[in-house]
Amino acid sequence: MRGSKIGILELKDDPFIIDVVSKLGDLPVEFLFLAEQPVPITGEYGVIVDRLSFRFPFLKEVVKNMSLRGTYVINNPFAASASNKLVDELVFQLLDIPSPKSIVLPGPELKEELGGMVGELSWSRIADEVGLPCVFKPADGYGWDDVYVLNTLEELKECYSAHGAGKVWLVQRKINYKDYYRVFCIDQKDVLFIRWIPKPLGMGEYLYTDLQEIADIKDKLTEQTIRMNSCLDMDINVVEWCVDEQGQPWVIDAFNEVPDMPKSRMPPDYYWWIVDRFVACIKNKLTSDGRNKHSFNLPTVT
Repeated sequence: MRGSKIGILELKDDPFIIDVVSKLGDLPVEFLFLAEQPVPITGEYGVIVDRLSFRFPFLKEVVKNMSLRGTYVINNPFAASASNKLVDELVFQLLDIPSPKSIVLPGPELKEELGGMVGELSWSRIADEVGLPCVFKPADGYGWDDVYVLNTLEELKECYSAHGAGKVWLVQRKINYKDYYRVFCIDQKDVLFIRWIPKPLGMGEYLYTDLQEIADIKDKLTEQTIRMNSCLDMDINVVEWCVDEQGQPWVIDAFNEVPDMPKSRMPPDYYWWIVDRFVACIKNKLTSDGRNKHSFNLPTVT
């Protein structure tokens, strides 16, 4: 049976969560405390705000189980487990949304481990189809970590040999952009454009944004952002769009399970817009009968 509390799965000193909890007012909110968990896992929560399980498999399995028992988890743990940049590429194609040409590569160790199932890479094909310079990045990357811009085929081969083992990688066409945006989408309906300068390790710069610069494409990008979030079933997400020198928009990344909201580095108006819309989303899920979508056709648990 679905509970009435809001559970928070995040560190208690996280600035964003502190502000969210303060805005929830008198609603019953508590930080989750977990030890041994009998299965099936039950709880008194109507909603769980999950900003930690992407790092810890134990937490991911707990919130999946709670979701199956009727608790609404933000973000949907089943959708989050199924999504990565490779899945996103297929979604872009199905929705007819422009994205850079990409090729997925097996790790270099797989040729030996899987025998004849994995062959030699055709570097000439990669260079012809993607072009150079190119971007080399993990399919499940986060925060622009392990993202390499490579100018020659030799650099690509060397980077693959040095870093490729143990991961799934994408080689992607490099877009020469004039503008880059992080587009926040909350509750699959509220959209905020923030101009952004990408930097590794989550240190990108958030800037005040003059939307007149993209006035002719803003409505289209808004509609496509909402469609992507609906398809991926994300209640809070960031879609990264860039605009090239010809004014063509390209989606670079559409999956950020736990979006970065650095209070100290974001324009205050934008930061509080995100907090307020996210609080409204939590309240909406708490008072509705909605459930996370998942791959199991289970009856409602009473």
